[in-house]
Amino acid sequence: MADKTFTTRRAAEAFERQQKEALHGGGFVSPQQQRTPVSEVVTAFLDARSGQVAPHTLRTDRDNLAALPGKFLARPIGSVTEADVLALLTDLLGSRAHSTVARIRTTLSALWSWAVRERFTPTNAVRGVRMPSGAVQAHEGAPLTPLILAAVLDAQRSRSPHGALITEWLSLTGLRWSELRALRVGDLQDVPFPAVRVLRAASDGYAEKSPKTARGRRTVPLVSRAHEIAKAWAAGKGPGDYLASSATGLQLRGTYFRRAVAWTTTSPDHTIHDLRHYAASTWLRQGIPINQVAAWLGDDPRTVLRVYAHVLGEAQDMEALRRLNASLPSHSPDTAPETESGEGGKVGRTRKMGSDQGKTGGDGGI
Repeated sequence: MADKTFTTRRAAEAFERQQKEALHGGGFVSPQQQRTPVSEVVTAFLDARSGQVAPHTLRTDRDNLAALPGKFLARPIGSVTEADVLALLTDLLGSRAHSTVARIRTTLSALWSWAVRERFTPTNAVRGVRMPSGAVQAHEGAPLTPLILAAVLDAQRSRSPHGALITEWLSLTGLRWSELRALRVGDLQDVPFPAVRVLRAASDGYAEKSPKTARGRRTVPLVSRAHEIAKAWAAGKGPGDYLASSATGLQLRGTYFRRAVAWTTTSPDHTIHDLRHYAASTWLRQGIPINQVAAWLGDDPRTVLRVYAHVLGEAQDMEALRRLNASLPSHSPDTAPETESGEGGKVGRTRKMGSDQGKTGGDGGI
């Protein structure tokens, strides 16, 4: 079932034992299969994924795998170790954002899981590899803050008031772009509280589908400003019409929207998806529980905890700083201790005010 040449009898016998154990344990992988180049496994993997996952997911996997260098793709899949995967991810961080490389790692893990199932390799060389920190992270855009968002909206209003409302609404609701595109007027509710029901998603160029996650079908409350914008969008439309549409009344398209608001000029350091992160961070800073924020986002609470851990820690840091400021003595010029001038203009001893200050008696408290 398998053959291999060794320089010593001991190594050959060890190989024979390993193959027999794998054969009896159901984990046998032919050495011939393990010699299959990674590039061929990638092609078979993408062909198998077609029809099993959403077209958008398949395109993402294809794009992520296209980023792999030719030298890595030429490797036999059975020869790739965890050290090789770590080196690959580290090299990719030299030219790509940390978030981009993290997505490539996710696709790689899915590829290796499929390869194990199809008996191309006995183990998943990606699963045990954690993302390296990478120096590129420091160059990624700063978080979207209220001040930055206000500047973005002001710049976009001068180019497209209609487009600026879309940006503002996304920052208030945390919806994905694909979910906004698929919203209908009938998804807007006024009672028992203003909200939108997120029932579907439609990425640019793809057919409508269920929202991204199992928790995707959800109801998202609308603050007064978001409700005001939504009511203005819905005016004069039927229940089946798109709630947010283009200036000409058509379904939103990301390319046209970014062009209308000059996104690369008005918000060069951020993406449309950053508006979702802005909304989530705002909710958490205002004390909304993690489970509630996760429900509004359509995400797992564990994901919210992991992604927004830095936001959750801000309240503790602020309280600690408040306590430190309250307990430390002041050294400002207005509260400097009094001094006496000695002979010749020299500064004398500092006057220390004790607990007997203001009392009369022989002891001065100097």
